Amino acid sequence: MTLQVALLVRCDPARFVRVEAGLLARGHPAPILVIADFASPALLLGRHQRAASVVDLAAARSLDLAPLRRAGGGRTLLVGDGAVGLFLYTPSGAALATAPFPPERTTNRYVRGLLAALRSLGARQAAWFGRDFVSAGGQQVAAVSQEGQPDGAVAMEAFLSLSRTLEPPPAVLRARSSADPGAGGPAPITVAELATRTPGFDEVAVALMAGWTGPAGPEPDPVEGALPEAELPLAEEDEAGLSASGPVAIPIGSVEALTAVAAGRLVGTRLRGDFIAPAATVVALEAALDGAPLDEAEVGRRINEAFHGPGAFIQGVKDLGAVAQAVLAAGRLAASSTGVA
Repeated sequence: MTLQVALLVRCDPARFVRVEAGLLARGHPAPILVIADFASPALLLGRHQRAASVVDLAAARSLDLAPLRRAGGGRTLLVGDGAVGLFLYTPSGAALATAPFPPERTTNRYVRGLLAALRSLGARQAAWFGRDFVSAGGQQVAAVSQEGQPDGAVAMEAFLSLSRTLEPPPAVLRARSSADPGAGGPAPITVAELATRTPGFDEVAVALMAGWTGPAGPEPDPVEGALPEAELPLAEEDEAGLSASGPVAIPIGSVEALTAVAAGRLVGTRLRGDFIAPAATVVALEAALDGAPLDEAEVGRRINEAFHGPGAFIQGVKDLGAVAQAVLAAGRLAASSTGVA
């Protein structure tokens, strides 16, 4: 097996997320590793985050930081010069692992290449403990996420703090008092700080390639030709006619729902938050909730079925009751605004 490798040098962050989206939407015949450094700064929202809840959009625009929506779930990140992004995609049946694994184990199986690369670059204590970040010496040095497709394809997304952290400016983030104080994890650190030097992009790219190829791994194969690109959903969504639940705390931040209600039943429900889950699973759940009564047992049943279906998973949520709580809160608020219980 070979691992195709594409290097996007001085990449526009918008192009990087379009490539992520293109690989997920159109597929790719072989495993491919996309590595990019960034030509300009950008805010990257997690796949399921609600922009209005996490970002002060006016403040972001004043700093020329219009938000983009990346393919992976999780929290908002700041990329730019001094950060490196990677997207590792494998089609169904071509996993870069010695044995098959379920989609929810993608990061567990693929993060090993990232850890090997970070250690070789000077972050010698790089480790992953099942969260949405990689730590080194008790501080965050990279962010990680994963995605799964209905056809069995899987992907891991990661962003490395090479010489800048991934923390957005405090002025552009909205205060989130209901979130778990530990949701953000430990303080950030850069590879440059850990290694006492700043590795160049070429060195980082070689280390990342070696992380997944190595003596016993697949052969690296440079990609020739253009990569597929597609648009992700807008970072700023039209929410006209929907009521929002407000944030419900989960271990990595919060989850919330938006919905309308007609004749006592949910209409146009959306699930948003800092969690990590396949986009297809979330879309299917939203469709399954359409027409559901404002009944705790029925809403809970539909949520439970969605996240226990083939290929489905949700990370960052210990109890699906938090998801149901958000949906019901949004529904009751919408019902009260229409005067229909």
